[in-house]
Order: sequence, then structure tokens, then C-alpha cells
Amino acid sequence: MSMMRNNSEYGAGISGRIKFFAFIFLTIMAVTVAVKYLKVASTGENARENDSQKAAQAVAISPITLERLHEYEQAVISATQKALPAVVSILAYGTRDVVYHFRNPLMEMLYGGRVGGQQSISAMGSGVLIDPDGTIITNDHVIGLRRDARVKLQVTLPDGRVFDASLIKSFQSQDIAILSIEGENLPHIEFGSSADVMQGQTAIAIGNPFGNILTEGFSGNEPTVTRGVISALKRSMTYNNEGIIRYYRNMLQTDASINEGNSGGALIDIEGRLIGINTAIYTAGGAGSIGIGFAIPSDRVKLILESMEKYGDIGIPYVGLGVEEMTKSMRDAVNLKTRDGIIVASVKPESPADESGFKRGDVITVINGLHVTTVEDAQSMFRGAVPGEVYVLTVLRDGEFREIELKLGAQEK
Repeated sequence: MSMMRNNSEYGAGISGRIKFFAFIFLTIMAVTVAVKYLKVASTGENARENDSQKAAQAVAISPITLERLHEYEQAVISATQKALPAVVSILAYGTRDVVYHFRNPLMEMLYGGRVGGQQSISAMGSGVLIDPDGTIITNDHVIGLRRDARVKLQVTLPDGRVFDASLIKSFQSQDIAILSIEGENLPHIEFGSSADVMQGQTAIAIGNPFGNILTEGFSGNEPTVTRGVISALKRSMTYNNEGIIRYYRNMLQTDASINEGNSGGALIDIEGRLIGINTAIYTAGGAGSIGIGFAIPSDRVKLILESMEKYGDIGIPYVGLGVEEMTKSMRDAVNLKTRDGIIVASVKPESPADESGFKRGDVITVINGLHVTTVEDAQSMFRGAVPGEVYVLTVLRDGEFREIELKLGAQEK
């Protein structure tokens, strides 16, 4: 009896302890679950608060962004409306002498194998009125495709007025022509500085692609407007067409669409100021415009106009710098590891090169961002240049590279 009682008491003790530990375990589990639940609930609440804050921010930001977008669009529209009345359509038309050769024996006997005649020719493009006196800037290739032609020039304004234009001066190498019309209340465009133009900024091209074909032959329609950005600066190229060599230097590259008939039109900034004259496009295999266009910088045009006003011509650029090819020993002497570079052999006193600080023994490696390896490279960069233009040259002197600005002078006649 005693033994049985003791076992029963022992069993009762174990059962009590089990119940106690089970209670503790369940309590801990309950607390853990509660803490996790509270954390999840808190996280969810925070997430909802964050979402609410983001939504509130989005609501607050969206109107500002939309407002700024409207401001930008309005700026583009205002710039366009400001410049558009001054962009004109130009029609060049006339005749040129031609010689016809006969293959018919009878015609050869009667007319000696050939006979003279006339051929009708025409070209169309755009131009920009730059002052109230009727001065128009356009491309030489718009009005001078045939040098042996007798050409008349007709200018049509966007408001429908038509004028006969006279040619003041044309520069083949620079592809610039200056025309003039006589009229009252003539619109004109304000010049901007192409030196201030930056890669990536908005560019607006205005011109008359395909003349009046898009208006079924009617004149006086608004020019076409395209918008893009300045894709690149200081593009240079040389173009030879029927013996006429044109040197395009420091051109502005844009992706604003430029098509046939846009030549001579305006490239403007977002304030409606003239920063370039639309001139050329790059085509791939004759595929037409592929979104790469080029404009003559407005600063170059201004220099031509200033020279015309002073001297009646643009003159011949003058530097006063003598350069030579570099030998291997020369490169070793100045520790020049690349193939770039030509050496300055002489600097004429009181010349533009002298005033810019060039010294004998300087090694010129880059001109306007383009690497030069031969004297011909350097000479090519200055062909078609206009007196007054500023070139930036990278020079190696005393083991250090430095940049020197060179303002071109005019050669005395």
C-alpha cells in the first residue's frame, strides 16, 4: 500500500511538471506569434503609409511636371512663331546655253554635226530675312547650281507676298549667298551666337521642303517646322560638285529633319534666335534624309556679313604660322608617343599666331577637336575659313599639353 501510494505521488508530480512546462511553452509560442503578428501588422501599416506618402508625392509632383512640360512646349511654339514669318521660299529659274550633237548623217551634213540651243533650269530652296531692309541669307547652291546660267530669283514670304530678288554676293567655298528684296514691313530674325550652342539643346529647323509642291502649287503657305536637338558640334567636311569645292567647317549637326528645299532655311534655338543656316544632310546610299543634318553656324555668317560691310568681300584668312612634318627623332626628343603632331618651324612677328602666343618648336596635335598628323591635315582645316573665326589648337610645349585660341586674320591684298 505504501509503495503504491509513493508511485502515485511520484506520477502525480511528473504530471504536474509536464503541465507546467507545457504551459510555459504554449505561453512562449503565443507571445512569439503575437510579436510576429504585430511586426507584420506594423510593417504593413508602414508600407501602406509609405504607399500613401508616395501617392501623395506623385499627386504633388505630377502637376508641376505637366506644368513644366507645357512651359517647354509653349517656349517651342513661341520661338517658332517668332522666327517663322522671316523664313522665305526661293525660286531660281532661267536658261543656259547647251550644244546638241547629231548622230543623223543628214543633220550632220546640214548643221555640221551640232547646233546650239537653250535649256530651261530651275532650283528651289529657302532663305532667312535677317534685317528689315530686306537682306536674305541662303546657300550658294540654292541659287548657283549652274554658273553659266542666266538666272532670275523670286522670293515668296509666308504671308503670300512675292518679290523679285537681286544677288548681292555669293561665296562658293563657304556655300553662302546674300540676296536683297525691296518691300515694306518686312519681318526678320534675330541672330543668336552659335558659340553658345551646346550639345543636346533643343534645335528647331524651319524651311520649305519641296517648295510649293505640298500646297498644290499655291504660294504663301507657312514653312515646315521640325524639332530635334544639337547632335554634335564642329563637324567638318569637303564637298566637290561639278568642279565647285565647298568647305564646310565647324558645322552644327542636328537630328531635326532637313529635306530637299530646306537648304538656306533657319535653325533656331528655343528663344527663336538664328543659330545656323540649314545646309546639308547625310544620306546612306541615296536613301534621302536619315535624321542627320548640318547647318552653317550663325557666327560664321555674321563674320561674312561684317567683312562684306567693311571690305565688300570676306578676304583670305591669314595665320602667320610655318609648320613642318615631324621626324622620328623629333618625336623622341619631345617624348611624343603617338603619330599625331606637326612642328611649328616659324612664327611671323605681329601675326595672329604671334599674338596668340605660338612659339617655334611647339607641336600642334589637335585642331578644333580633330587630330592632325601631317601638314596637309592642318592646311585642310583652314581651307574655306573666314577671317575672324577662332580656332582652338592643342599644343605640346615643354612636355605639357595646352590649348591655344587662334583668331584668324585677313591677308593684305
